[in-house]
Amino acid sequence: MEDNNVLFKVKEQLAKDYNCKIEEFNNNNENLITELKIMEGRRKYSNDKEILKILIINGKAVISADNCIKDWCIENLSKIPGEWMFLYSVLRRIDKKLNEFGYEIENTHHYYLPNNTNNIDINDFKLKWYEKDDIFQFKGDDRFDEAFAFNNNYPDTLAVAAIDDNGNILGMAGASEDSDIMWQIGVNVLPVAKGKKIGSIIVQALKNEILRRGKIPFYGTIESHIISQKVALKAGFYPTFAEIKVRKLKNEK
Repeated sequence: MEDNNVLFKVKEQLAKDYNCKIEEFNNNNENLITELKIMEGRRKYSNDKEILKILIINGKAVISADNCIKDWCIENLSKIPGEWMFLYSVLRRIDKKLNEFGYEIENTHHYYLPNNTNNIDINDFKLKWYEKDDIFQFKGDDRFDEAFAFNNNYPDTLAVAAIDDNGNILGMAGASEDSDIMWQIGVNVLPVAKGKKIGSIIVQALKNEILRRGKIPFYGTIESHIISQKVALKAGFYPTFAEIKVRKLKNEK
């Protein structure tokens, strides 16, 4: 799957997620505010009602807002450049407004798309693959909390492990089916294997296999996780878009 085709298909998915048209990602750098709707084929990460989602792509913000907060977004967020939407001062204002409706910012992530497929150089370990049904054996295994989510909204669908000569797992990369076309990669490397480039190698292997199956791998991390960002770059990904996700406030005990 060529880079341009990958990006077009991702924009198709994001248009479903944010109730807009593909061309609106490219026409200018002015922010776009849309009505938050449940679109067929959208990515879904929570069973709670959504009231706000924010996407940053091509230097602009695409804000999908429920009617309860849409006017506030128009007044307060329309003129903030997408590049600066994740400033803490801006996030604090958004979070404070969300609190009025019983919500809060859950996280800010930026996401990477694949450049291409690459040959993999493996010396000190072997790869072992796990299909969807095989993955359930790792449910409850805290070693792989980033590789697997075990969530019905984005089911784990494929994984690859680095295995040493004694059959021990050194690291695991897993893919969740976030939509019909986009599979998200998460990775865990065990402490004994840190510093051996295992993370980038198994992420690269999983990326190549997902592309071979006609799907689009993508990789997400947070701004402060420099190690994770390096894994993405070494595995042949490049940064493409970012999102703010919100959740209902948890009841204080």
